[in-house]
Amino acid sequence: MGGAEPEVERTRRGVRLLQNGSVLSEVLSKPGATDSVFDVLAAAVRLFSPGDCVGILGFAGGGMIAPLRAMGGGHKLSGVDLDRVGYDLFCDLSAEWKGEVRFAQADAVEWLRSQRGKFDLLLEDLSIGRDGDVFKPDVSIDALPGLIQSKLKPGGIAVFNLLPADDQTWVGMTAEVCAPFEFGVQILFESYYNRVLVLSNEPLPATREVSRRLREPLVVIDSGMATDISVGSLRLAKR
Repeated sequence: MGGAEPEVERTRRGVRLLQNGSVLSEVLSKPGATDSVFDVLAAAVRLFSPGDCVGILGFAGGGMIAPLRAMGGGHKLSGVDLDRVGYDLFCDLSAEWKGEVRFAQADAVEWLRSQRGKFDLLLEDLSIGRDGDVFKPDVSIDALPGLIQSKLKPGGIAVFNLLPADDQTWVGMTAEVCAPFEFGVQILFESYYNRVLVLSNEPLPATREVSRRLREPLVVIDSGMATDISVGSLRLAKR
């Protein structure tokens, strides 16, 4: 994260972290659906991760962990963020059920470079607040895709939660993020302008199959996102 300090808003089910009016994280007191993009990120982790070692770049308040645990995902999570506020709130509300979660207060690029082991899945969820809005930082587009690819185990998966960039088109940004990978699908939303990319250097299931299987855990936790998403193919350049 970067830019404006996050605001904390109490909700009936926990707290919400806001930055420039955008939701950085939904921190719940019990496992369950957030009815937001975090549910879809959790479903992507549940569906695609070939193992249980998952890294989260841009932890904020760990918004996808409540839905992930509700879906039965017992993944071992390692998160990094420049700001510790969200993690402390997460621990306050989620200590009884959070499972194995490690956190580092650090720069995401430096932290990832320092990791000796490799991951089954890496989730890139960085954002920066500027001029009253929230964007993807440049590092998410020009530095992290290649670094993430290098830190994945064979068959590993990268998930990028993309926001608009203030100096790039969606097409240009998507092409840069996808460049280190050979296969991918994208998840679009009716209610959010985020785009979630799921990328790998191993073949992924057919788009229709991904769409069906992605919705299954969303239905299980009664998330409204089950009817909010559409899944499309990505044309990745041959390397």
